[in-house]
Amino acid sequence: MQSYEDVEVIPSNAQVNTGTCSIGVLGVDPGQPVSALLAVAFPGSAESAKHRLRLGETFPVGTETWYFAGVRFESASRYWVTVRRLAPGAAPPFVDESTSVTGWRPAQRQPYGQLDEAQLQSLEQALGRRLPGDYRHWLSQTNGMQPVQPQHVPGAPFTLFSQRPLLGVHPDYPPYDLVAADRQWRVGKLSEAYVVIALPMEGLLVVRVADPYADSVSFLPQDLLAGPGTPEAVAQRERQMIGVGQSIGHFLGSLTPLDPPPHP
Repeated sequence: MQSYEDVEVIPSNAQVNTGTCSIGVLGVDPGQPVSALLAVAFPGSAESAKHRLRLGETFPVGTETWYFAGVRFESASRYWVTVRRLAPGAAPPFVDESTSVTGWRPAQRQPYGQLDEAQLQSLEQALGRRLPGDYRHWLSQTNGMQPVQPQHVPGAPFTLFSQRPLLGVHPDYPPYDLVAADRQWRVGKLSEAYVVIALPMEGLLVVRVADPYADSVSFLPQDLLAGPGTPEAVAQRERQMIGVGQSIGHFLGSLTPLDPPPHP
């Protein structure tokens, strides 16, 4: 006879069989407090019950009671949720977020505002090409973002901080302006398939605006910027870029605060 554990670890966008039903993870909000959206489904039924839970909160699974016990993040979109079955009549234990939420942590960013359709079209006219859908929508909602604290994508060789933000439409302040960055840094370095969206000290952060792979975000290290602007040199640079996100949302979901170096 098959036995089932009193604890289940469920990957993002997946489900597990508890023996009487399945529990699936529909999403996790990494904010404070952390919360998870779970779905409970029973064999032979097309219906499911959804539960939005904070850490330690319980939910029914048939005649049983389970609780949201923890989550381990790899990024905002990749995580593993832990749920536990309570013994009959037992009260759920206290769940400490400082020890039950591990891995990636969301990095705080301050948006500059919003852009209306006329402003977006004016930006695209100045750039000479249309922005891809995901990035265009994000820009309309934020007009770029200023990091609250230094942040990076783990494993990627660059850091964003308050003076090196994600660019927007700021014609009165060229260091933060998309059009100024495109004219100063892209021309002669990269093709029109890319738009520069940030200027970390270590190189260029760009979004691809042309198919295939439109909306993907990449990083071009500083030491690759030198050299001619011939088609061959441009193509070589683009082959050497480091991918850091399938989209702006995937990129932002990978950003994590940069921990200060430990004291000696």
